[in-house]
Order: sequence, then C-alpha cells, then structure tokens
Amino acid sequence: MTDQVTIIGAGITGIACARLLHRAGLRVRVFDKGRGIGGRMATRRGPQGMQFDHGAQDLPVSDPEFLTMLQGLGDAVAPWGDRGWVGRPGMSDVVRAMAAGLEVTQGAMFAGLRRDGAGWQIALDDRWIDAGRVVLAIPAPQARDLLGADHPFAAALDHVTYDPCVTLMAGLSPDAPRPFAWAEGSGAAAWIAHDGGKPGRQGRPLATWVMQADPEYSARHIDLAFDDLAAMMAPVLLDRLGAEPRHLQHSAAHRWLYARASRPLGEAFLADMDAGLLVGGDWALGPTARDGWASGTAMAAQILGHG
Repeated sequence: MTDQVTIIGAGITGIACARLLHRAGLRVRVFDKGRGIGGRMATRRGPQGMQFDHGAQDLPVSDPEFLTMLQGLGDAVAPWGDRGWVGRPGMSDVVRAMAAGLEVTQGAMFAGLRRDGAGWQIALDDRWIDAGRVVLAIPAPQARDLLGADHPFAAALDHVTYDPCVTLMAGLSPDAPRPFAWAEGSGAAAWIAHDGGKPGRQGRPLATWVMQADPEYSARHIDLAFDDLAAMMAPVLLDRLGAEPRHLQHSAAHRWLYARASRPLGEAFLADMDAGLLVGGDWALGPTARDGWASGTAMAAQILGHG
C-alpha cells in the first residue's frame, strides 16, 4: 500500500490525523474547501479589529492526552477560567498551530472520488489527482453523499444526526454592561460569551460578544437571511446584558447546519483498510472538539498500524 495519504477536511479531525502521519514520515496532503483551516474551530474577523469565535467556544480538557496535546501548542492556547481552554488569539489558531509544517490546500473544490488500482483518485476543480489512501474528515452527510447510497458505509453514516446552530456576533460600545464572562440559557440565548474577555483578545475598541441559540430555535430560523437573523437575535443579547440599543455598534449572524452531533456513530471511525479508505469526525464519538481530535488520532493510529 502506498505511503501517500490524502485527507479531505482541515478541521481538528483532519489536522490531528495529518500531523501524526506526517511525523511518522508518510506523505500527507490536506484539502479543504474553506478559505481557512479549522472547520467549526472558527474565528471571524470584523471591522475595527473585531474578532469572534463563532463556532466552537472552548475546549474540554478532561482527557489528559488531549490536554497534553494542547499544552504542546504553546502560546496558541490558554486556559479560560473553569470553562476549559481556548485558542489565542482565536479558536482557529488552535488548528492552525496543529497544522504547522503540513501541506494544506485551502479553497479546494472537491468534486468526486474514485478507485484507481490499489489507491484512489480525487476530483479537484476540473482534474483528477492521485490520492493514495484517503481519509474523509468531513460531516457525515457530506461523506455519505460523496460515497453514495450503495456504499457499505452509507447505513452507518445515515445513523448520525446533527443539531444546527445559529450564532450572533455583536460589537458593543465600551460603556456597555459586562455582567458576566459567559452564561447559559435557552432559546436564542442558549449560550452567551464575552468573546473579548477571553485570553489574548484585550485592547480592542469594542466589546465583542457571541450568542448561540439552542437546537429548536436554530432549526426554526436556520433559513433566515443573515441580516434578518442578526436583527432578530441582537435585542435578546442586549436584554440579557442589560444593555441599550445605542450600545450596539455591529451585528452579524452565521448558521452552522452541522453544528453538533446529536446522535454520534458510537465508534472512532469507519474504515475499509483493504481499500485504503477511512471516514471520521467529531460526529463519530460526540459533539466536542476533543471528540474530533480523538477520531483523527485514532484514524492515524489505524493507518500506521496497518502498514
């Protein structure tokens, strides 16, 4: 079997897999359709130097091995009170630090996958390229669509379900109330975080806040235009903070269709090692970034152990 591995998806799962294979001496290439790496470990930049962690909010560190990995990233991570750890200066910087030294192609329009002798070829834009062994580190529905309804993995991938999430990003004037670092609730305000109060985010002109809705609210409003969604959610944030409309200087919204795995696979990955194909993600084990890392790490170990 070839020592070339192609990984589709540059979130924490794909990068966790790639860095271990790269360190073991395999030839690894990572492709992602996004403009930046990280997947839902995402940081959005805005006007006036604002930034928002609009995807994953923090990193649980109950797993000693995951904590050890994070500690090895140096200044790219930091503890955030008793919530866990966060990226510094943004959540996307965690995966960016993990990807140091890797060959990652962003903005790659991945269009197909086919067998080619002992390996695989992938369709990128208008050409097919040799891929060797393939790891699909993408949401389960996307992997299922790519592999097709007749693939042996289809039933397992169909078992996985997701909750959506809509997110508000808001910039408030410096005199706005800051009653808490984070708070949990329901509806539009299932989660509120003072994003600008996280480590490495100080010294910005506006106070930045992120609010994320619960699955029911998100599903009900997932198809709204971003401007309409922001206009609907912003008053809820102001009310929770005890702020006034005059404090709101900036608002924007984002939707995550595949935010959290509500019914995970129950195992770290799917694999056909004879064919050289593995499929994984946070959806395999659970909804957190740690689950995504664990899936990627397990896939790398499987590849290295298989020879």
